[in-house]
Amino acid sequence: MSTTQAYAPVGLDAPGSETPEALLHVGLALLVVALAVSAFAVWTPFGIAATFVLMLIVANAMPSGVPVLIICAFLYQNLMVAWFTPYIPDNDTFDALRGTNFIILMTAFTIFLAASFQYRVRALTELRPWLLLSIVLCGTVCFYFAFGVVHGGLKDAVVYFRNTITPLACFHVAVLAASLYPVDLRKSMLWLGAGAIVYGYAELIFTMDFLGLFHGDLYVERSISRQVETGVWEQALKETGFVYRGIEDVMTTTFFNTPLFNDILPSVFRIGGPNFHPISYAYALSTISAWLLFRGRWVLPLAALPLLLVIGSKGATFMLFVAIAGRLIYRPSHAGLTLMAVIALAVVWTTAAIGYGATHGDYHVLGLIAGMRDFLADPLGQGLGLGGNLSSTSINLNWQNAQAEGVASVPVESAVGVMLYQMGVGSLVFFGFLAALLMALRRQLIETGDPDFLFGFVGIATISANAVLQEEAFYSPLALAFCLLLVGISLGTRWRLAAAARAGMN
Repeated sequence: MSTTQAYAPVGLDAPGSETPEALLHVGLALLVVALAVSAFAVWTPFGIAATFVLMLIVANAMPSGVPVLIICAFLYQNLMVAWFTPYIPDNDTFDALRGTNFIILMTAFTIFLAASFQYRVRALTELRPWLLLSIVLCGTVCFYFAFGVVHGGLKDAVVYFRNTITPLACFHVAVLAASLYPVDLRKSMLWLGAGAIVYGYAELIFTMDFLGLFHGDLYVERSISRQVETGVWEQALKETGFVYRGIEDVMTTTFFNTPLFNDILPSVFRIGGPNFHPISYAYALSTISAWLLFRGRWVLPLAALPLLLVIGSKGATFMLFVAIAGRLIYRPSHAGLTLMAVIALAVVWTTAAIGYGATHGDYHVLGLIAGMRDFLADPLGQGLGLGGNLSSTSINLNWQNAQAEGVASVPVESAVGVMLYQMGVGSLVFFGFLAALLMALRRQLIETGDPDFLFGFVGIATISANAVLQEEAFYSPLALAFCLLLVGISLGTRWRLAAAARAGMN
């Protein structure tokens, strides 16, 4: 018997009617993303204005479809950007097109933030503290954004503001949308996941020939040429002896991205997915697969597993394996034991990774130690944009010196280390928010037995464990942000149904 048969997952208000509505949501989402990217290709200010108008129309006409639109923007936007790559004159315009999904998200966030003050929202007693907490946390992020602009540079601060605010905005939009309207993602997630998996196999089998069909090869070449211009590969030559000869050198890797298989298995084409980023794509596959697993669907998760192994994202693969284990051992009468097992696996995984990395001079561990060192030296924090892989402050980091000294000069590679460095004590509010979500999901799982809440618990626990040594875990929109969007839908739907039940009793 499947999970969906054994339990009544939240949000199933109209069984049998989900297919036409899901088709509408997915089709409209892809259309809006395509139109928004096209508008940015014309002129950046026009793109911002057009995206705002499009989102205003969608949010008012079909608010329950906004979460699907956000997922589509994260997962498929860069596929559409690739079509315009030959016609994009400069890197600033290229970056503007790739920033379309952030404009979509923040426009939705602004609209739903304004809706937070409606009377019917205030009537949802379970929702109010979470909205307040998310607003306080967003205010904290904005404070450290301003702090980072003063202490560092605007561009770096903007990059980390986007990465830090995205998970919070996703949760706020999703929990409010599901609290006010029926949001059913069963068919939408199935189709979006199937599309991402088919794309991955096509890219793996046909490689650059497949990418060339829609200028994806030019998209990758533009991204790599920027790395050449900034001296990334020159630095790699000095530190590791790696000689960059062409795009194929960057797009191939050892199996599971580890030297352990160098002499056993041939190199593989490291697929980037429709979003053109291997680690983010891996998290998308893992998140969709885990969500489907707890809905009783096994085919797509099993189909995604070989792609995860090829990409070699250990964190994303670990998340899916924990989800499979949790799905197999979960029983409603022993929910607490399942959750304890999930936490134990996350702790063992992180401890083992730190222990191994500390004895091998691993960059991620050196970056984490730097973050903890600088946090203790200055608990207030430095501001967003200082430190981190995506900041200009880490370009000249010397890894040979870092390995010799046992610590990096600035925090990098570790989302926890970077966040401690940038936000100081403010990062504890962020970590506390995730801990509070885990406790809320635990309570809901024990009360309802709905595996949706087990998915949320597994997702947040494993992604947080990965974030100790991986920046993408917190900062990729298809990792923590995607997970919190789905968690927000589960919690919001639960509270909406509870409010409706209370109203029916009166």
